[in-house]
Amino acid sequence: MVPNDSMPTERFMINVGYSRNSIFRFLLLLGLALVTASCAGTRLETPDEAAVVEPDDPACAYFYFSWGRFAEMQGRLEEAQDAYTKALVCDQDSAYLHQRLAYLLIAMGKKEQATMELGKILENGPDDNQSRLELAGIFENLGKTEKAIEILRKNIEANPRDNHSRLTLGYLYFRHERFEEARVALEAHVAQEPDSYSGTVMLAKLYRAMGEMELAREMYDKVLGLNWSTLQALDAAEFYEQIRDYETAVQIYRRLLAEDPGNETTLRKLAGLYMILDEPDQAVLELKKLREISEEPAKVDLAIGRLLLDQKKFAAAIAHLQGMLVDYPDMDIVRPLLALSYYESGDSSRAKQVLAEVPVDSKEYEDAVLMLVRLYQDEGKLATAVDILEDAVRESGSRYQSFYFLLAAIHQKNNEPQKGLATFERALEVFPKEGRVRFEYGLYLDRIGRLDGAMVRMIEVLELEPDNPYALNYVGYTWADAGKHLDKALDYISRAVAARPDDGFIRDSLGWVYYKRGEFGKAVQELKKAWEMQPEDPTINEHLADAYLKTGARDKAAEHYERAVQLYEDAKKKAVARRKLGEAAGEEGQE
Repeated sequence: MVPNDSMPTERFMINVGYSRNSIFRFLLLLGLALVTASCAGTRLETPDEAAVVEPDDPACAYFYFSWGRFAEMQGRLEEAQDAYTKALVCDQDSAYLHQRLAYLLIAMGKKEQATMELGKILENGPDDNQSRLELAGIFENLGKTEKAIEILRKNIEANPRDNHSRLTLGYLYFRHERFEEARVALEAHVAQEPDSYSGTVMLAKLYRAMGEMELAREMYDKVLGLNWSTLQALDAAEFYEQIRDYETAVQIYRRLLAEDPGNETTLRKLAGLYMILDEPDQAVLELKKLREISEEPAKVDLAIGRLLLDQKKFAAAIAHLQGMLVDYPDMDIVRPLLALSYYESGDSSRAKQVLAEVPVDSKEYEDAVLMLVRLYQDEGKLATAVDILEDAVRESGSRYQSFYFLLAAIHQKNNEPQKGLATFERALEVFPKEGRVRFEYGLYLDRIGRLDGAMVRMIEVLELEPDNPYALNYVGYTWADAGKHLDKALDYISRAVAARPDDGFIRDSLGWVYYKRGEFGKAVQELKKAWEMQPEDPTINEHLADAYLKTGARDKAAEHYERAVQLYEDAKKKAVARRKLGEAAGEEGQE
């Protein structure tokens, strides 16, 4: 806590013990300074020029303190520092002067010098707990947490009833995630002062952070009973949402709305809770209330439309979204939702009409075209789908990468792979420096069996984007699967995993390269992680079974081979997994 800059001079005079003679000497010095200033024009002298500095002279100290405060208030911080330093020569034991200088040094960014000044205060040992609490706060702000903790602990040792220091100590521990130490301090604080609101709030947050949800709930209940406040009520409601006690959270939000019916945040949260509770009608009701007070009613209307669509209330969704287009005719994001509502209600003709109305310069144009094409695909009208995409890429203003990707995929589905290749070549002409185009081209080549060409494109991706995790994974896995360049493959895939640690397929590649290197223990470790991320992928199950078999864990190998057999749709892959399952079971029987 920083002292008030307008601290009464009487307090300072009492602190340093001024006498009448001291005050007289101060006034004399001040008068000399003012005379000197008037003779020299408008320039004020520096503290070095103003007077002779003498130790143990309270009037001298007060003169330089006043000079320093004036300079500080004028923003002349270096001059203020010099004046405070001179004041301390006159009164070396003044804790307040040291503290004032420390605050100034902090403001100047001179943290180490500020720390030295605070150390001098501690050497003189301020007797009152409040001063030491202030010092602890300053040390914490300077990043000297251990020093702040030391001061607080000494406060408590000197006065075990000092519950303020105990609360502050608990807060510091909590802030630095030293939860067990925070728990000791805060529980002791609340034991000594059971109705401490701040202590109970801190304990609730601490227990929540530690995962002690029952204890946290007890404290949050107590917090709301001790003192209902909007801030803590919101925090408590979020906690109840976290533990899935949605009914209690709803009660809190309802009480908050009773106090402040126009609070948008509370209305949004309440509407969201009703959606979680599968009470869409109530959610829509709350959103309609929100719409009346919101500064952005269009966003609320959009949320209502999406909710109606999610709840398969297609007639209501259509009516609502049509109304939005009347109110917001340029809000093109409404059109795909309206089209989907029509489509889901069985009116695909009207859905296609709505999508076709999205203008080329709209942000929603790309999504509208893609949705329109997929509607025609679903109807088996591939030629029409191709025509729509060809029309879209004909004009430079409407060329999107995704249009080329989908067009090539349709050609592949139509057993026209060469047309797909030609489509990607056109895409490269339009987007020569886009790594994504080359990546998708590589995947297309892989799908049609042109594996060498796929590798060429993926390496080109890495030339443009050396850290692209998916290209690194593709190249590394391809090398590993072929049993070549295994060191380089490990490097590539390790970089991919570092970039996407939660991607089960990339993690599978890491396990597979370890398998190919003969490091079967590491292979099992990584493949198990991959399986935990993607338990329904047949290839990952098969890879994990292969690795288990190499480590002698045949029961586990058989379990995952069997799972792979169940998951594979490709007949050849299913047959291979079934053969491996039989071999694993046969080996087990031979033991």
